[in-house]
Amino acid sequence: MGTHLGPLGAIPPTGSQFRVRMTAYFIFDAAETLVCERVYFDSLSMLKQLVGGLDMKNPKNWVLAARCLKGLLSMSGEGPAESLLRTTPPTFED
Repeated sequence: MGTHLGPLGAIPPTGSQFRVRMTAYFIFDAAETLVCERVYFDSLSMLKQLVGGLDMKNPKNWVLAARCLKGLLSMSGEGPAESLLRTTPPTFED
């Protein structure tokens, strides 16, 4: 649960509330040091709530909706982050 008060990538804050199910996985090494954290959630469901929460009967929200759409479109053409493309597989000891 949260409220969209800051930018989300190129999407400006809408002030809309959202609720999204998520799961998080934490991987520790033998010394109990956190080595990886992965969080999974349905981003489309969240985006629908952020933009869908705008009151389109209010003309001042029309500009914000257009800025949100522009932000969504600008992010949709991006490729994956370079750091995600150059990962090394883990080594496991028997």
